[in-house]
Amino acid sequence: MDGTNDGDKPTTPSGGDDFDAQAAARMLAQTKRDANRQFTLGPPWYTVSMGAVILIGYGALWLSVRGQHPYTGPSLLTIGLVYAVVIASIAVGATVHRRTTAGIAGPSVLLNQLEGIAMLVSFLGSPVLQGALKHYGASNAIVYGVIPAAGPLIVVGTTALGIAASKANWPQFGAALVAVAGGVVAAFTGPIDAWLTAGIAMFAAVAVYAVTTGKLLNRG
Repeated sequence: MDGTNDGDKPTTPSGGDDFDAQAAARMLAQTKRDANRQFTLGPPWYTVSMGAVILIGYGALWLSVRGQHPYTGPSLLTIGLVYAVVIASIAVGATVHRRTTAGIAGPSVLLNQLEGIAMLVSFLGSPVLQGALKHYGASNAIVYGVIPAAGPLIVVGTTALGIAASKANWPQFGAALVAVAGGVVAAFTGPIDAWLTAGIAMFAAVAVYAVTTGKLLNRG
């Protein structure tokens, strides 16, 4: 009678462990790609179009103050129209983002919501500075020119820069870095040209984000 032998037992191919590791790596890469797509505001062309809208808006502000001597700042009508267009663009982007993340829950979603709140709070930095400078008698060129044009890029940009660095989100980091640099330049270009400089910087930041995000998704 033949005894038991190991040949009756199912055997695992020698490369089984390697195969499992490769399958796990592919699954992890796919999950990462899916997450990147879900948390991207939209296709690169749409993101760039939002940047173009912002550039046109800031261009309108720049045109509204050209030739002002003394400087009084953009008219309330121009500010209202530009801000309405920008807010509408942001709202559309938020809607697209919400649709792409529908049904997704977990710590990452909560973290994104908290980061959004932090960004909204940082937007208050520029108006607060404007009010304080106006209270202390600063000129219109500072209160209604340099601060509202350059301030948001620096204050909000540094907030976004910190958030991006903490998450190693390099597309967002690069875009925020461009925005902050543009804000610094705008602060020294004068109350009139600061508007145009800020608009160009914001468009450049959005374009950098769109291009780098698109490359990462295509690479995945």
